[in-house]
Amino acid sequence: MQLLEALRSNRTKRERARRFVVEGVRNVDACLAAGWPVHAVLTVVGARLSRWAERVVSQVSAEAERLQLAPDVFDLLTDREERPELLLVAEIPRLLAEDVPRRNDLLAVVLDRIASPGNLGTIIRTADAFGADAVVTVGHAASPWDPQAVRASTGSLFAVPVVHVEGPAELLAWCRRRSATIVATDEAADLDIADAPIDRPCALLLGNETVGLSRALRELADVAVRIPIGGTASSLNVAVAAGIALHELARRHRS
Repeated sequence: MQLLEALRSNRTKRERARRFVVEGVRNVDACLAAGWPVHAVLTVVGARLSRWAERVVSQVSAEAERLQLAPDVFDLLTDREERPELLLVAEIPRLLAEDVPRRNDLLAVVLDRIASPGNLGTIIRTADAFGADAVVTVGHAASPWDPQAVRASTGSLFAVPVVHVEGPAELLAWCRRRSATIVATDEAADLDIADAPIDRPCALLLGNETVGLSRALRELADVAVRIPIGGTASSLNVAVAAGIALHELARRHRS
């Protein structure tokens, strides 16, 4: 039980164990469909399972543990008001930035020190929807294996590679090896994203929720673009900005 609680709340122990908790119908189905290793399936003692839950239990590898927990113990592993039927404990993949394929039409989303797991999960979902090939986190960033990030991704975490680089030098080398144009989003930029000459392969840079892009990353950019806004809002949420920018890049690619 201590290990299971740590997988939810303790990033260091989660990454050391290379395990994370999967909840929600879409996430569970996506995890199984993608063939990710599952080490345990957790259910509630005495609970009657739906056909969906029975199918999940039957699909999980025979080597995975089947654990039935008392209701009050099971509830410690989820923040949802309505108790899920089951939870999975899946393996965190050993995925490196160099594992992302080099493509002529590469589109990568690069997140500078993103702090909110919910924003990270939402951006992963959006990246999946608009055909991005990878999400790259830079520096000290939220973990994609955090329960909030997993839930917000609604299954896209199992479809889009999420990799990490330590800093600007490693990011620049990664982009150059892929001949990727580095596009920075900056509210102070002169160029409207709709007018920007952006070709693939490219890496779209988005900044931290509070302070935006670091100067070091901003200086790497081949082109800086802004998303024009009006009203009284001073800025956009980073996940919203990612959606607008990715929609524009996907529209161009389709054209």
